[in-house]
Amino acid sequence: MKKTILFLTSRLPYPPIGGDRLKNYWLLKILSKHFKVHLVSIAEEDIPKQFYNWADEIGITYKIFRKQKRDFYFNAFKGLFNNLPLQVNYYYFKDVQEYIDSVYKEYDLLFATLVRTSAYVINKEKPKILDMADSIGLNYAKSKEKTKSIFWKLIYGIESKRLINYEKLCIEKFDKTLFFNQEEEKYFNNPMKTIWIPHGVNENLLKYNKTDETWKNSIVFFGKMNYQPNIDATLWFIENVLPKINKNLQFVVVGAYPPESLKKLESKYKNLKILGYVDDPYVILKSSLCIVAPMQTGGGIQNKVLESMALGTINIVSSLAAKPIGAKHGEHFFVCDKPDEIVKLINYIYQNPEKYEMIKKNAREYIRNNFTWSIYEKKLLRIIEEVLS
Repeated sequence: MKKTILFLTSRLPYPPIGGDRLKNYWLLKILSKHFKVHLVSIAEEDIPKQFYNWADEIGITYKIFRKQKRDFYFNAFKGLFNNLPLQVNYYYFKDVQEYIDSVYKEYDLLFATLVRTSAYVINKEKPKILDMADSIGLNYAKSKEKTKSIFWKLIYGIESKRLINYEKLCIEKFDKTLFFNQEEEKYFNNPMKTIWIPHGVNENLLKYNKTDETWKNSIVFFGKMNYQPNIDATLWFIENVLPKINKNLQFVVVGAYPPESLKKLESKYKNLKILGYVDDPYVILKSSLCIVAPMQTGGGIQNKVLESMALGTINIVSSLAAKPIGAKHGEHFFVCDKPDEIVKLINYIYQNPEKYEMIKKNAREYIRNNFTWSIYEKKLLRIIEEVLS
């Protein structure tokens, strides 16, 4: 008989748009093959019909709590008067807690994703795993100095200390806490409790070869565009790199929910395209001259970089984006932080594209050997077996 898992997410894992949804989408597909899984999730928007079809297809049961935006804001406001991180307050609802309290004893394992859901089960006397993914506290501490948003500078300042203290508490309370950034896992210095387990990419991307000549002179940024670190990165590139690159090239931003402030820049920069959501972004990525991830804020492993490498493309990334991936500069991708270095490299690639075919092959092979969901699945099952035993 299959063991049972109570699986908690702060956002609906479908559609798989954005890092945490994409990861939970695959995580649930993996777990449902080996366990009987019950998903408890909070939804900030209407639940798409496709979610129900997908859940039935992989064989999970679910309890979804639909909340209004004002409910989250009220939670965050309350968080100003306690010591818990705003991240945790924002996603903490009494009715969700009452439901979990009423059912958790029926399950063999409690599986919380991100610190956002940890409070619901942190004190439960059951085998439990926290997929922290990356340390939001450490990321906020770094991001405070680099973001251009005054609002986010304030939030990062308040949150970073609270989060780091809370993350340490979570590590003590949960049987295992999973990180996909090895440096962050080492920072907490608790090898009995923490485990480094990098996430994967869709293995179909390793065979994807569709192209479209329309995008051959494009430099592409790929990522969900209501995520502040992605906004910071694109603005940085637009301001520091775009005006200096060859005029035959264009900068294309692919990703859902671009803010109006970003879209308005198209009228200022003629070689800038803000596409928003695209049904098949991979044909654009695969066809492009190169992909850029000039991350200035945020942290963890960037799924967008892993997916772009899996396609067999040239990737130019910042040190912040490169470090957790562990690939080699000049062999699997290029690591550049200075605008003039990026400009020089892009222009040289444009003039000599044939010299970079090996980089494309190496990038794809590196992902095949290190970052597939098949590799992740084997590691995860060993961790769960250890916790349950």
